Amino acid sequence: MADFTATQGRYLSFIHAYTALHGYPPAELDIARALCVSPPSVNQMVKMLEKKGLILRHPGQPRSLEILVPEEEIPPWNSRKRTANSSASQIRSRPASVLPAAPPANLYVFWVLLKSGPISPKFANKEISRVIEIRGDQTLEQLHQAIFQAFDREEQHLYEFQLGKRPFDPSGPNYGVPDANDKKQKRRDARVATLDEIDLQPGRAFGYWFDFGDDWYHQVQVERIEKAIPTVTYPRVIKRVGKSPPQYGGR
Repeated sequence: MADFTATQGRYLSFIHAYTALHGYPPAELDIARALCVSPPSVNQMVKMLEKKGLILRHPGQPRSLEILVPEEEIPPWNSRKRTANSSASQIRSRPASVLPAAPPANLYVFWVLLKSGPISPKFANKEISRVIEIRGDQTLEQLHQAIFQAFDREEQHLYEFQLGKRPFDPSGPNYGVPDANDKKQKRRDARVATLDEIDLQPGRAFGYWFDFGDDWYHQVQVERIEKAIPTVTYPRVIKRVGKSPPQYGGR
């Protein structure tokens, strides 16, 4: 009999239901949205589930979660009682009760290029970029989390989007997580600012600064703006160029 808490069981329940519905496991951002928790909390829980031997994952590979708990021991998703003949086909027959289609929205397609940071010679002078799709009603915080995962980061740090007259313009407007104790700080809150609100246009380039110490700088460019597909889960990475350098150590 697998040993897990009620909260851990809810994570296992959602991962199982999502995988049965879609045919592939959820990303951590999918779990965060479904359970209404922060992406860093999901990341910590996933590591805990892995440590306890409840799931298997392959770091660096998106959507690689695999449940190791027997199906009959997994709690039912959304508190539904499991019947003796419950199966993946029953879950598929009620897709709207698991993950309803999102309302219409703009879709922003960003090209994110790693410009500088503590990069070892192995990764120097190579293009390391990702193309990310994200809805216009999602926030800059969610874009940050998408970049964090797309570049295979492991530990969260402070970040800032710099939307001045040129990329990496510290004069602003800049968005991140404001410091309530800093009265002079003018950083706006990325957790509530949606992409639709910041008036982006195709071709616009701006800066993304991650980790105020190691100083990873990325250039973010709007490739195009179109309509999101209601049944697709965003953000998502649609293109990867180059292997991500490790967050620490420069190996």
